[in-house]
Amino acid sequence: MDIEQRKQAGMAPRVQYVLQSIHFIVAGEQAEVNELHDSERNNQECYELIFIMSGTGQGKCYLRSPGSLLSFDQELMSCSHYRVCFTTGDCMTASSLIPDKDELVCSPFAKMIELLDELYSLRGASDELELFQRFVRFQELLLFLFRQNAPTSEDKGTDVDQQGVELSIQHIHQYYRELLTVEELASLAGIDRWKYTRLFKEATGQVPLQYLNEVRINQAKKWLISADDKLLDIALNAGFNNEYYFNRRFKQTVGMSPGQYRRSRKGQLRVVAPYLEDFIVALDMQPIAQYSHAKWGKQDYLGLNHIPTFDENGGNFDTISSYKPDLILLMDRYEQQQYSQCRRISNTCILRDQTNNWRTLLRTVADYFGRTELADDAIAKYDFKARSASHTLSQMMKGETVAFLRISADHIIQYTDEGQGFVSTVLYGDVGLHSHAAVGIFSKANRPGMFNLSVDDLHKLNADHLFITFDKWHSQAEGKERELLQRPEWLDLPAVRHNRVYEVDFLTWMNNGIISNSKKIDDILRSLA
Repeated sequence: MDIEQRKQAGMAPRVQYVLQSIHFIVAGEQAEVNELHDSERNNQECYELIFIMSGTGQGKCYLRSPGSLLSFDQELMSCSHYRVCFTTGDCMTASSLIPDKDELVCSPFAKMIELLDELYSLRGASDELELFQRFVRFQELLLFLFRQNAPTSEDKGTDVDQQGVELSIQHIHQYYRELLTVEELASLAGIDRWKYTRLFKEATGQVPLQYLNEVRINQAKKWLISADDKLLDIALNAGFNNEYYFNRRFKQTVGMSPGQYRRSRKGQLRVVAPYLEDFIVALDMQPIAQYSHAKWGKQDYLGLNHIPTFDENGGNFDTISSYKPDLILLMDRYEQQQYSQCRRISNTCILRDQTNNWRTLLRTVADYFGRTELADDAIAKYDFKARSASHTLSQMMKGETVAFLRISADHIIQYTDEGQGFVSTVLYGDVGLHSHAAVGIFSKANRPGMFNLSVDDLHKLNADHLFITFDKWHSQAEGKERELLQRPEWLDLPAVRHNRVYEVDFLTWMNNGIISNSKKIDDILRSLA
């Protein structure tokens, strides 16, 4: 079955894209000798993607075909960059998806760097699940590039229906102020209405009226930020019939009213966001009140000592009303009664999507406040910092193992590289340290990668380095959680005997925000480098 037959049958092409190698070269340093040999050999056998980073979230991507050469400006090559080599598997013919140009479009560049960082962390994968994860992430990376660098309709002779849909999309962007119907758009495209809606959704991911509404809302956002026009004037200019409908649609789409959106862009929005303060501060904002816990205290690492606190763990949010917030932003982790309390106080937004990926969460929060560019820039700076730290530590650690322990009066919990939580993703993922194997028992009450240790289990903990933090949750008396440090089982640990135990702040390491993770890297470098 040839490619055309496979297309007609709805089957994917047989071409397989196989990752051969990935290298990260830090600015100002030479690549390893074996990397250079790999590059010379791959020059004849592989495609090579080169991602050059400026360290500010910007960068360029180049594609070199087998047997060809690329010339780079010396200033660009002095930047840190990734080199990714891949082949088309057993297929002798390259896929038509591979762009036929040297410099590729790659936007947002920060998203590409996330995929590259994950691929790089998996370069030494050995077990089946990690190998599969690496395979999937590499296909995502190529899909990200192929989509943005596909030939235009003029290049490949797009069929009449697709041209019609594209014409109607252009019409929406030009005449969004006017009354537009699906029938009118379908007629303009020259496509039957029933067929038009399906083709439009395939092209945009939305039905026509959803797309039209989004275009109108995006235009309204621009005017809310740049002008002081009345809301009615903005509503009419964006294509809405009246201010009431505009307010309702805007709030449904954005999560807050147009007036609140305007104040948020001017730094005037009064926000309460319990346990999301890390993200608020990272977006160059300040909450009007901050999370606090009876046992754990507040997030001192954020430097919000002048901001009043409220007891988030108490379960009663009525006290927030005294701060007169314009917006309460909540994780989807509370009881319905608490959400009802907050809605009675002020406009309340709930982040329904549960994710352990702090980058995704930061972008979600940033979208509420129109600060996505600031989020992308912060992520890019963090990723650059993590890559540099990983490179530094790989030269120093030489395979030495690291363990992280959370110690309370009643429990010892070890975090391993099997987890995807706030500790493991930085310690073993972002900076690439080698995790000591689990020595305790996995508990269903814990997240993956967290193991309960008894004092008797400690004799198996022969990690070269230990990071520890103290949890006061179970302490009935001051300092109860530290009594373990006087036990002979603890004093006999290799890391203790060699003075390689590093205590870190509890809430800094038990948080999963960009600021806390950046401070984790600082702690790691301060302890190990």
